[in-house]
Amino acid sequence: MPERTINGRRLGFEIQPESFDKNGLTVVFIHGTGGDREHWRDQLNGLSSTASMLALELPGHGTSEGPGEATVQGFSRWVIDFIDAVDLRKVMLVGCSLGSAITQWIALNARQPWLVALGLVGAGARLKVHPAFLEGLRDNKNKALSMLADFCLSDSPDPVLHAKLREKFLDADAELILGDLGACNEFDVMGRLSEIDLPTCIIVGQEDKLTPVKYAKFLSESIKNSSLQIIPAAGHLVSMEQPLKFNEILSDFIRRL
Repeated sequence: MPERTINGRRLGFEIQPESFDKNGLTVVFIHGTGGDREHWRDQLNGLSSTASMLALELPGHGTSEGPGEATVQGFSRWVIDFIDAVDLRKVMLVGCSLGSAITQWIALNARQPWLVALGLVGAGARLKVHPAFLEGLRDNKNKALSMLADFCLSDSPDPVLHAKLREKFLDADAELILGDLGACNEFDVMGRLSEIDLPTCIIVGQEDKLTPVKYAKFLSESIKNSSLQIIPAAGHLVSMEQPLKFNEILSDFIRRL
């Protein structure tokens, strides 16, 4: 899989199709806590005829060199530097959870000439993490990470996906997860959403326990040029639980840009 050296550190990514036009639209996906490019496997494979699809792995995640970051701003700088280095000219940033915070931060604090649209998935303008969970990661890693996997999906998830996600989190570095969640916990742009004026696609699973539907509704009410789609039978990782419906919504949004 391709890598790019940014500021002396290797970042992993995947782009489909591999041959692409830098002047055309590229959808850059940013995963959430403990994630990697596989978070967006169904979008890489299923949407590449709509536009170029690029899944970036944040520092410390997937094949990207560590360490991770402790703030949304820190992660955001890596995303900006990566896109500049690859020389993409027209980008829609699509972020889930932590990735949605990064997407909002860039739109609000470091607006780039290449940024033309946003996708906010399992998102919130504030992403507070319960202190008991952060303490649990330090005291009983396996219990806390298993709980996180359970909370990421709907009440009746596909057993294969559920088992795969549990295994992934249990294999994760607890310190990396703590860093990701700490970055989420400090994020708060509740009073600034009206400053976002880019076309914004907001997608949430109807059974999202981590960023409930009310969070998405607040985003939609506060961001002027936005649309909200609620997908049934899906939790926080809606793009993985209901990929066909998710891809349909995103491709329709891209075509309207």
